[in-house]
Amino acid sequence: MRASISRRSRVVLSIAASALMISASLFGASPAHAVRNQAEIREFFMILSDGNVSHSITVIDYSKTLTQDACDASPMVQQWSQTRFKDDSYSNDCEITTDFKRATNPYVGVDQDGKVTFAAAPLELKDLSLGLPEDISVIARRVDFTGGYLAITRATKGAELDESNPTTDSVRWINDLGSIVGAEGYIQGSSSYSHPIERKDFNELTAVPVPTEMTDFPHSRTIAAPTSYTPSPTASSPAPWHFSLGWLITRVIFPIFSLGTTALFIMYMLKNMLKKEPNRNKTQAGILVPSDYQAQSSTPTTPPPTVQEPHNPFDSQWRNPSD
Repeated sequence: MRASISRRSRVVLSIAASALMISASLFGASPAHAVRNQAEIREFFMILSDGNVSHSITVIDYSKTLTQDACDASPMVQQWSQTRFKDDSYSNDCEITTDFKRATNPYVGVDQDGKVTFAAAPLELKDLSLGLPEDISVIARRVDFTGGYLAITRATKGAELDESNPTTDSVRWINDLGSIVGAEGYIQGSSSYSHPIERKDFNELTAVPVPTEMTDFPHSRTIAAPTSYTPSPTASSPAPWHFSLGWLITRVIFPIFSLGTTALFIMYMLKNMLKKEPNRNKTQAGILVPSDYQAQSSTPTTPPPTVQEPHNPFDSQWRNPSD
């Protein structure tokens, strides 16, 4: 009796487990690789080591609607931009990178003293024209700004300062972006920047105004303060600090060395010319005849003989010279 009950219980439990599995498959969660009608947008701005500015845009499309052709045809792609498309298991990704190499861009400005201003309007999906579904939702947005030896002193609301790199700062905005993000700072220790960078409209890209409302960033590490650019004094009015080793070399030692080298060269040329002079006289002595020899060997000059005119029988006035 107990054995039959046990068998019956096992059968009932097996049927219940099968029913639960079927219900889970019908009404439960979808597989992990299911398509989501969502996307992410990330932007990265950087002052490059050569003094130019780079702007990178990455769109992660979980709907997997994005294509390589749409990525290449985005209006954010400039003539010299580089695009990269990736078809992943969970998303299709489009990356557009543009390096502005003409000392002009709509995002970052750097003046002669290394003072930096940054401002940008975070992109929307409609600005990129990637052919994504109209009802797709953006679940995450992020903007980063950094650069070599950059010290960031102020930024707009929502910014987070990153000091993990001991030589440079980074600032980022995550989701709480607002219509414009901006920051100010300077290139550390720069007294004369390599070349100024100007913020202004470029092609179809608009340079938005730099926000006036920013929050100061206290730094937890020591950063090199900027130094003002001071032109060198003119040669007509040298400053006292010019009397240094460099001044001594350029103003005293180098001129003396130049004069000494020139004098040695002239003496060398004169010496060579004097060596060649006896040979030239010796050659001339073998050609010219001494004047006293010319006097002894010369003979008196005799007048040229008289030429007798031929007889003209028709000339009545002709006379023979012997008559």
